[in-house]
Amino acid sequence: MSKSEQSAVGQSAPQPKADTTDKKSERAAKRKDEWREVEVLIMRYQAQFTDPGKKTDANEAMEELLQRFFPLFKKYLVLLKSGQINFNDTEMKHFVHTFMAEGNLKAALKRKKQSAAARAPIYQRFNFVKETYGALDEDEIMMDLQTLFVVLAKRYKQMGKSFCGYLYNAYYHEVSRHIKSFIKNPANIHYRNSEYEEYMQKSVDEFQKEDIPFDERLFEDEGGIPDSSWINGETCSEVFEGLTPLERRLLVKYYLEDYNDRQVAEKFGMHINTVNQKRRLAAEGVANALGRDKTEIKRNRKSGKRPMMMPL
Repeated sequence: MSKSEQSAVGQSAPQPKADTTDKKSERAAKRKDEWREVEVLIMRYQAQFTDPGKKTDANEAMEELLQRFFPLFKKYLVLLKSGQINFNDTEMKHFVHTFMAEGNLKAALKRKKQSAAARAPIYQRFNFVKETYGALDEDEIMMDLQTLFVVLAKRYKQMGKSFCGYLYNAYYHEVSRHIKSFIKNPANIHYRNSEYEEYMQKSVDEFQKEDIPFDERLFEDEGGIPDSSWINGETCSEVFEGLTPLERRLLVKYYLEDYNDRQVAEKFGMHINTVNQKRRLAAEGVANALGRDKTEIKRNRKSGKRPMMMPL
């Protein structure tokens, strides 16, 4: 090839830097389009709270949102079930950071890279989360992850930041609070050993307040409605010890306060199908604990009587 031909080829060949810049611009533009699409879906979902006639469309929007964010839920599920931390994923490091009580481990996770010496105690610390909450069935964890997403979708307000940006900063905190609430309840831990005691002692400050809305902490005692200590598993009977605080709240709303699944879904910002499934599973667990058929767990509407599933 002559020098002129080489020169012509060189001039016609794409420039690596320009090509890289173009690809980055394309990815950024595509990402912005996806964020705008998500924003539209969120507004469709929230429209039901001001216009009840849009509930069907809102449910369809949420179904699409759950499908779009399935990779996010799957990422958390894999972490919680396997305990394998992707130290190249900033969001995952933020999440794991919330379970570290030691200052040196928190500082290590804030660095761009973590040495093998730093990773070992981080894995050891996070392993307790894997062995407790991570021991739940995959379907139950996935349901929790989706429920927490729905809560944030209802809570979100357009204030200069997109829902995707809001989700990035809020979701890992929401999941962390939920898991800490689960771990806080000794009934959910199937073993008590020094590791459990050490974890609870070091993390006691983080567990002081469960993330329960103020109105949910107030119950009408004269009406026989259980208080927050029952919800948290502190005073409930053995029949209900195996349930999570959320499951106990769902049972209280449905069986004692005569809410239907739609009303419960609206109150907690959850999808109605999620409420129905979690309530049915909780009621089935109570039936098994009582040695009864699950069809016997029913509420007596307007009868003034407690369902047979009590005593509390």
